Amino acid sequence: MAGRAGPLLGRWHHDDEQLAAVRDGAGPQVAVYRIPETVVVVGSGSDPAREVHLAQCSADRVAVLRRRGGGCAVVLDPGNVIVSIALPVEGLGGIHHHFRWISAWIAAELEGLGIAGVRREGVSDLAIDGRKFGGSCIHRSKDLLHYGLTLLVDGDVSRIERYLPHPPREPAYRRGRPHRAFVRPLAEHPGGWDAVRLERALRGRLTPGRLAAFPRPMPPRGKQEL
Repeated sequence: MAGRAGPLLGRWHHDDEQLAAVRDGAGPQVAVYRIPETVVVVGSGSDPAREVHLAQCSADRVAVLRRRGGGCAVVLDPGNVIVSIALPVEGLGGIHHHFRWISAWIAAELEGLGIAGVRREGVSDLAIDGRKFGGSCIHRSKDLLHYGLTLLVDGDVSRIERYLPHPPREPAYRRGRPHRAFVRPLAEHPGGWDAVRLERALRGRLTPGRLAAFPRPMPPRGKQEL
């Protein structure tokens, strides 16, 4: 069970039922939730020995879990809000298109809540004034796309520094900044947001119908998207 087994690598399972529903023909699914414990989650191709302070996780009995999507390791605690989107999508491509489309939609919905200035940075981050508060990944299997986003709202940033070294790869906009100088929780921005309040607000806005109605970006002219 997460939080008891220490750093032994388990599997991120929170979205299994959602993905199964899409495979069974239920149509697009959107979930917004938080988890009750602190865990470290690594990408599908991550090397935990490089991306995680495993000895510290073991000492603190913090579980290390592997997700389906890519990207580097992250720390999740109850101060993070997770958005999980599963879509029936033909084929295996379209990853960059979906990053642009879904990121723009979520930025618009956050703006509707009064959280202004959200930009997509790099391929998959959400940031305000160059400080990251959201990281996402996509996993593609045949005819299904799963987008997972973590929003840092009032999580304990010191845990990032405690459990994760500087990542082995980073987007250009990070410019080598350490964790605390790179991320900024939404609680530190205007609006007084906390994770419980944002989770409740986003559940009312992030729905399959609103996503379907949001305009899709046009692909770059003359290029075929991956």
